Amino acid sequence: MRLIFVADEIPSELRRIVEFLNAQMDPAEVLAVEIRQFAGEGLKALVPRVFGQGVRADKKRPGGRREERQWDEPTFFGELEARRGRDEAAVAKRILEWAKVNMPRIWWGKGRQYGSFIPVFDHKGIAFELIAVWTNGYVQITFGYMQSRPAFDDKNKRLELLGRLNAIPGVDIPSDAIAKFPSIYLSQLTDDTALKQFLEALDWAAEQIRAS
Repeated sequence: MRLIFVADEIPSELRRIVEFLNAQMDPAEVLAVEIRQFAGEGLKALVPRVFGQGVRADKKRPGGRREERQWDEPTFFGELEARRGRDEAAVAKRILEWAKVNMPRIWWGKGRQYGSFIPVFDHKGIAFELIAVWTNGYVQITFGYMQSRPAFDDKNKRLELLGRLNAIPGVDIPSDAIAKFPSIYLSQLTDDTALKQFLEALDWAAEQIRAS
């Protein structure tokens, strides 16, 4: 199966979603095609640019079989620290510590290029997710998944979570992102106060799930 997004401009947020889906969806392939139009002197030209192919190609062996890399806690943090440094790795460790208490089923990704972990809370037979943390230095807020789950299928609950996240200095997620997968960079959470606010927002979200 192949999923293709086509637009005249592919924003950075959509590129990250393509990376995320490519890392998690197997055997599906996800691509984003940007087609820009240039005009001048009576001529028009359409110039395509494809995102996602490099990630997909990196997941294949020479014989065509896709190769996965099963990440775990040591490999994830080794890669994250090598890519982004100790401070950002320390933030991710604090988030993981929070998750082990509040959303204790940790799903480790199988991306060939990027590592990830997703905390999962199983409640009344439903798997709930709030975030995904990546080795390229950002935390994805999974509003796109939340909107189909109890508690956060209420738009106002997602807006409330958005407001709590946007109260963190430097974070400015647009309101239309409550149906998408916006990101907060780990570098925005290296300040102790900012990280405390972020974890408190997750605490609130976890409480909404438990009450649903």
